[in-house]
Amino acid sequence: MPIITSPDNIQLKQAVSLKQKKFRDQKQLFLIEGIRLIETASSAAEIKECFYTAEALTNERCAVLINTLQDKGCRMYEVSNKLFAKLADTDSPQGIIAVVDKKHFSLADFPKNDHPPVYVILDQLQDPGNVGTIIRTAEASGVDGIIAMRGTVDIYSPKVIRATMGAVFFLPIVDKVTSVELHNFITENNINVFATVLSSTATPCFAVNYKQPSAVILGNEGKGISAETQELADTCIYIPMYGKSESLNASSAAAMVMYEIMRQRHFN
Repeated sequence: MPIITSPDNIQLKQAVSLKQKKFRDQKQLFLIEGIRLIETASSAAEIKECFYTAEALTNERCAVLINTLQDKGCRMYEVSNKLFAKLADTDSPQGIIAVVDKKHFSLADFPKNDHPPVYVILDQLQDPGNVGTIIRTAEASGVDGIIAMRGTVDIYSPKVIRATMGAVFFLPIVDKVTSVELHNFITENNINVFATVLSSTATPCFAVNYKQPSAVILGNEGKGISAETQELADTCIYIPMYGKSESLNASSAAAMVMYEIMRQRHFN
């Protein structure tokens, strides 16, 4: 396997560029870091290249992963710790990073299932940890797809990808969606839209019927749902709170609503 020793190496420079959104968009590629995430991707995504350190080979699990990727035809490059640091986005890197093809989905690509679909709409959320955790919970709870409105944090940023813990590879995600596109999609598919709001005059999230085709809108951490997106909602819902806290973390609130949907559909 080739060994890269120069910071001017073209493969290394192109991979480093993927730490920036504009190059991820331009090349339709993104980076994933760490043994577990790359193991997950190896069977669920197309890995183009892999960069690893000599120290990574001393880890038996990592060495097996490197051999597996090589057997699949992935381009492999050994790099020094100093060069690897240019690629890494974590404080304690495991010495292995891969370049992965983005999966392309449009709203029309969402699978047609034998059950009423449920979608989660992310309306300009900005915190990568929140978005990644929401994607992870959505996949675990049986959500059919994620719709990320234009202005939402980049789904393929390193922090979002890490927070998904691999769920990003198993759940259809459509990003950069406009209000017009969303309106057309929900209208054509007769989807009931529920907007999560901070208002006790809204309907409690446990008191609505999610057994119909449904979509739940989650708003920006500070500003909430935009007026333009909220106009598309059929019902505004809220999570009842009985303590002194004024609100919940976006990913915590999302989890409560998603698991209420799962409860109604599978345990009621």
